[in-house]
Amino acid sequence: MLLNQEATVAHVEPSHPPKEPLNLEVFQPTSREMCSACQKPVYQMEKVTADKYIFHKTCFCCKQCKKKLSMQTYTPLNGEFYCIFHYQQLFKRKGNYDEGFGHSQHKNKWLFKNSSSTKALY
Repeated sequence: MLLNQEATVAHVEPSHPPKEPLNLEVFQPTSREMCSACQKPVYQMEKVTADKYIFHKTCFCCKQCKKKLSMQTYTPLNGEFYCIFHYQQLFKRKGNYDEGFGHSQHKNKWLFKNSSSTKALY
């Protein structure tokens, strides 16, 4: 046994220059489309497009009940999306699509325009 003998270690210089440090940047997704609901990037496999809005499949849900929507089960109104049941329910509440959803009626806008234009004529 060689317990008392001291081992010598030779220092060897590398024959190639040291590598430059790696540039470790945060991963940037290739998708630049953002979800209209959560504002996160949307990839093609999880993308749903409805009324020119882009969503994740999981973010595309009814405003009233938060139920997941599909292309066959959604109804848009003023940039908001509803399941068919709640869309019909909100219509029945006031008898029109504006007041049932908390918007002023379009006829009020027309009456205002008509009254201001007739006043201008006199």
